[in-house]
Amino acid sequence: MTRKYTFFTLLSITFLALLLPSCKKFEGSQTVPAYIYINDVAVECDYFVYGANTHKIIDAWVYVDDNIVGCYELPAAFPVLKEGVHKVAVYPGIARDGIRDLRAEYPFMEPWEDKNVNFVEGVMDTLKPVFHYYPVGVDENMHIAWMEDFDQGGITVTMDTISSVDITLVSDQYAWHDPEGIYSTKSAKLVLDNAYKKYRFATTEKFQNLPTGGSACMLEMDYKCSDTCQVGIRYLKDYTLTNESIVRLRPTGASGQEPVEWNKIYINIGPYLVDNETADYFQIYFASWGDRNDGPQYFYYDNFKLIYRDR
Repeated sequence: MTRKYTFFTLLSITFLALLLPSCKKFEGSQTVPAYIYINDVAVECDYFVYGANTHKIIDAWVYVDDNIVGCYELPAAFPVLKEGVHKVAVYPGIARDGIRDLRAEYPFMEPWEDKNVNFVEGVMDTLKPVFHYYPVGVDENMHIAWMEDFDQGGITVTMDTISSVDITLVSDQYAWHDPEGIYSTKSAKLVLDNAYKKYRFATTEKFQNLPTGGSACMLEMDYKCSDTCQVGIRYLKDYTLTNESIVRLRPTGASGQEPVEWNKIYINIGPYLVDNETADYFQIYFASWGDRNDGPQYFYYDNFKLIYRDR
């Protein structure tokens, strides 16, 4: 569904819209553009198949009639030199590994499409994309290798012996809660009460079927913390067990205080699988070494999702 705006309501934003980054310049004889406005997007999914529908989609990759118009940071208003009815497809865009300079289309969600967008010169359409994961199943190439939201009874992560603290499952005001109140009431919490304590936990499963041939593989997770922490990959290769850090997560809250704001991150696992294709198995680990010593430090995790697609 779209909403129309007259040309005169666009005068204050036209200059900004023309300056927005685009992957392709205008072509043809049309000189007065139509406009598209995307304020935000949503993700819908079956919780029992795909887990929670949290997301951090920051970009819209926009195609008109299968030709790319541009990649735009949301919210976005941008001109399109088209007239009449055309197909518009929007692909979700993320920051890989939480790095805003590593922006990319997210390969695990289907593009949103509207085949009947009527472009009128000087008129703006408001689009409201809703994204869905690609289907999973025996005959599909989308796979969910691991999910953990700490709500199903029994958890699928194990503490390493080097850890001096353990995971506590909490459902208080600091836990992640589904805004609609339908699911997910518990989160994993760890507390380091001095600089000498540390933790590292990993997936209980030792994955042997993750794609090592270059297919997309990503870890989604929600977290918040008052100190830095790490996410890495563990693999057994040539009789040697290696822990390799992938990303170092910055604190989401003040040191020594219970963090409030949750963050979402998409961590690219694929290149590490390719580099170690002869490994016997892989695990994902999460750790912190207590970098700060100004009071207890708090770490929360929820909504883990390890997904990949066959080529």
